[in-house]
Amino acid sequence: MRIAALADTDAGALRRVADRVGPDRTAADYRELVDDPTLDAIAVCVPAQAHAEVALAAIGAGKHVFVEKPLALSLPDCDRMVDAAARAGVCAMVGFNSRRHAQAQRARDAIRRGELGAIDVVQSRLTSFHATVPAWHERRATGGGVLMELAIHHVDLWRWLTGDEVDEVFAYARTGEREDESAVIVARMGRGALATAAFAERTSRTDDVAVFGNGGSVALSLYRFDGYETASPDAVAGDGRARVRAALRFAPSAAVRDAQAAPGEDLPRPVAAFRRRDPRRDAPEPTLDDGRRALAVVLAAAESATTGQRARGAG
Repeated sequence: MRIAALADTDAGALRRVADRVGPDRTAADYRELVDDPTLDAIAVCVPAQAHAEVALAAIGAGKHVFVEKPLALSLPDCDRMVDAAARAGVCAMVGFNSRRHAQAQRARDAIRRGELGAIDVVQSRLTSFHATVPAWHERRATGGGVLMELAIHHVDLWRWLTGDEVDEVFAYARTGEREDESAVIVARMGRGALATAAFAERTSRTDDVAVFGNGGSVALSLYRFDGYETASPDAVAGDGRARVRAALRFAPSAAVRDAQAAPGEDLPRPVAAFRRRDPRRDAPEPTLDDGRRALAVVLAAAESATTGQRARGAG
């Protein structure tokens, strides 16, 4: 697979990216790419409020599509994208790159094998630092703020790791110079597990998820290459045995080889998965429906943060 063309309305940004990836050509209007019969797939990496417009045009032209998160800013737009892709028979994915992290995949396998037993609690934290952001990033309505930018990643991880849906959410959000600079969410999953999370975009960077079951727990620190931790139900966090086990996991070269050493290194992985997919044989993953369900939870959290009331999730 190669990047054959780039389009951007910002000439400076287009030039900077083109210098890095060396496309055959560039354009100022995405429609030139959509209408090009030599292009097989379109990656929709525009601001969130334009996702539906660009993706629907690409799907209508018979292109496979990779859409960055959030899939759209409204559920009706998501529904139109899901329906259009199904009718066109194209491969369509949403960019939840955290699913491709080696630690996340390892944890999901362990959970699906039943090693944690029945899931009781999910706890996560995703924070970042952005001194300045583009104008669209300043408001929830245009796709900005931690609920749309950050929380949606972990909502998808909750669903993907546990195989369960989010039934109900309660949220607080704090607005400063920008809307939703930080937020906390409490959620109830369909099979009864509880989930809590904190998100912020004006502090240091963290990306952690822990899943606790009646048979044990697993904790992920996705910015650390040695961030995969397991514990039995009777273990005490940080005790001597746990530290020895962590040291043994750290030592083998395989642990280093499989891990992610820095934020962002998992970004190419969804694209590689997209390349391998054949819509005639298997469904793309994460699907557009995954994107819709995660958005439904985030929209419910935004509603809760505004009204001070609980809101229904994606279940």
